[in-house]
Amino acid sequence: MAQYGGLGGLGGLGGLGGLGGLGGLGGLGGLGVQTGLGAFLGAGDTGGYSGAVTAGLMTTADGLRHLAGTAVAPDPAPLKFDSPDNLERWAQWVRGSLYLSEVFPALSFSTQEATKSVTLAFDGAPMVTLTRPTDAILGQQIELVSNYADLRSDRATEITSQLGFPTEYFAMILGMHVGQHPKTFELIMATQIIAAHAAMIVKHALAVRRPDQIGGRILPMIPTPGHGSFPSAHATEAYTVLTVMEALVSTWGSLGDIAPRLAMLRGLAERIAVNRTVAGVHFPIDSWAGAALGTALGRAILGRCGQAPSALPSLSYAAQNSDFNDHDFAQNAAAHGLTEGADYTATATPNFSWLWDEAAGEHQAPTGI
Repeated sequence: MAQYGGLGGLGGLGGLGGLGGLGGLGGLGGLGVQTGLGAFLGAGDTGGYSGAVTAGLMTTADGLRHLAGTAVAPDPAPLKFDSPDNLERWAQWVRGSLYLSEVFPALSFSTQEATKSVTLAFDGAPMVTLTRPTDAILGQQIELVSNYADLRSDRATEITSQLGFPTEYFAMILGMHVGQHPKTFELIMATQIIAAHAAMIVKHALAVRRPDQIGGRILPMIPTPGHGSFPSAHATEAYTVLTVMEALVSTWGSLGDIAPRLAMLRGLAERIAVNRTVAGVHFPIDSWAGAALGTALGRAILGRCGQAPSALPSLSYAAQNSDFNDHDFAQNAAAHGLTEGADYTATATPNFSWLWDEAAGEHQAPTGI
């Protein structure tokens, strides 16, 4: 069994300057896609002035500096040391570094050669185990992937607009606006980045070919991503967001129709996952594995936000020749190879807890006219 350390170095945590540089994580084609926050956590980066403004500032400073005198006054309100109270002062990309630093050091993974499986652990305890599908199952899945091609003309716009993080789709269902709910968008984006990183690690270890590399009749309608098929990163990201947002929405007082919106949210997570099979770049079992991984990661993030029970059930998925739909995932998972195991724990951390409180506060019911 191969053991691997924490994933802390994977986030480029030494400077996330604008995570567009992280490239095609999660089949995203680049993380610089617009999501309501601009390029993820590049938002708030001051960049630089034009040459004319820089020159003008220099000459203005030369003309006015003598008026400031030479005395240096003490800081009347020093900032607190190592405190979440300072988070609001920082740019979003800086806060992003802090969120990721509270999750990635806790993640580690091990591989089991005998079973061709990968176990992702959180704070040393197994969180989710995914087993590589057999060649026979992949061959059987080709027929399902081929049949989904009939939906391509109907879903082409969805598929191409979801090549990046489909944050706009979550916003549509939940009535979110970036001007009113910036911290909720920030929580969603941090969640997606964590999910994308974790999916890449598992994909690399399990190393499953894409459908078009096994069946010549698949002929994908979008470029085949440059990483493994199993699990689906889009499914991982969608179900991580679903898990976190289901919990967050339950705290809202600003919506009177939460139940149907949550039903649509689950339908959206399924649809995002299935769209990748329609496009010809994923097997249905990839969505099963991604939904399992995303659910586990979402629970861990909720734990970091101080919103999860102390005991979280680990998940294990061994692929069967099944189609994917959310009803079976939520209600009949064991019949399709997904089972629960020993519990793990995800404790609260200050920066994610701050972000949760800020996001929850954006959706409180009005108290007066």
